[in-house]
Amino acid sequence: TKNGRLLHRYRDGSAGIDGGIDDYAFFIWGLIEMYESSFDSAYLEEALQLNLQMLYHFWDEKAGGLFTTADDAEQLIVRQKEGYDGAVPSGNSVAMMNLIRLGRMTADPKLEQKAAAIGKLFSSPLAQSPNGFTQMLCAVDFFAGPSYEVVIAGERGAEDTKLMLRAVESVYIPNKVVLFRPDEKDPILGLAPYLEAQISREGKATAYVCRNYACQAPVTDPQKMMELLGE
Repeated sequence: TKNGRLLHRYRDGSAGIDGGIDDYAFFIWGLIEMYESSFDSAYLEEALQLNLQMLYHFWDEKAGGLFTTADDAEQLIVRQKEGYDGAVPSGNSVAMMNLIRLGRMTADPKLEQKAAAIGKLFSSPLAQSPNGFTQMLCAVDFFAGPSYEVVIAGERGAEDTKLMLRAVESVYIPNKVVLFRPDEKDPILGLAPYLEAQISREGKATAYVCRNYACQAPVTDPQKMMELLGE
């Protein structure tokens, strides 16, 4: 919409129905994936903006967690929250993972605190029936760690940069976030200001591997980067 909100459906040039928590959570998830695939900071910026909208309109300030409907949606008898992961994960489970990933990408502990509040809210049913909360368990596992924050700094499109990115994408490490810090000025520096200090070294693409925010010395060899990731 004109004020940055999501609508639920679109067909033949017509859009309508206010978006619910699933619309926001899943679209933000897609934007994060698009950023880590392309390293176009516009995707991360949009993910952060929609995440703000989601928290503003769906967050329960008293008990934590996200309501299914927005605060200005049609008033229902009961404003529900859903955490159960069936054939499709719940909005709360997806949002919990999003909050952890965005928190790690931008070094914003407030986002991770929101994620922890979701886990706490659903901790009792999750403990009783863990196979009904599989996506939320993935988020819990990410939160508990160990997890990694990886920053690749270098010239966009350069061969050594591509080699670094290919290496980190070549293995399945689910509990990680990856950011690209171009040598040139880029909007990513406004989204994650700590990247200002993480620059390429000796004219080579450089990897900064951090484990739960504790960073190792930067490396310019893809193999050494993978060793720091335990691969």
